Amino acid sequence: MNQNSIPSLEEWVDSELELNKKTTELFESDLSIEEQAIEALQYLVQVYRLPQTPLDLEDGEEESDQDSSYSPISMFELVAQLKFADPENNDPRYLVMTGAYLIKNKLVIDISQELREYLGDDELQGLGYRGEDILEAELVPVKKGESWSELGCRFFTKEVA
Repeated sequence: MNQNSIPSLEEWVDSELELNKKTTELFESDLSIEEQAIEALQYLVQVYRLPQTPLDLEDGEEESDQDSSYSPISMFELVAQLKFADPENNDPRYLVMTGAYLIKNKLVIDISQELREYLGDDELQGLGYRGEDILEAELVPVKKGESWSELGCRFFTKEVA
């Protein structure tokens, strides 16, 4: 692996001794899958200083100044986007680990195809997010003329592109 390449999720976990130890302990424990995901989330947020919700981004925006092509995103938003992009892949441990990996490496997922399928001919106003916690996070594409708050969303971001 050269210096400029980004490790895979597995390579990242394998290369970080404490992360590897923590995830192995958690995922081999008797805790439920959801409890494992919550503990992994708490660990990742604390150790890697990841934003949990969009409200946490305002304090950490100085990091985005280094790379103008990357828009900071929270774990809440990324988990919701991952679920929207692949509704069948709903293991909360996968969602948490992948979300942390993407944020840490400033990577984005492309949900444009899924948005086109969802919206049809309607125009996208922005992305709404609903759910009480990260594991319940749900992405709601908000069409022009719709109210994100009436759709039950806690957070809303304008579509940039």
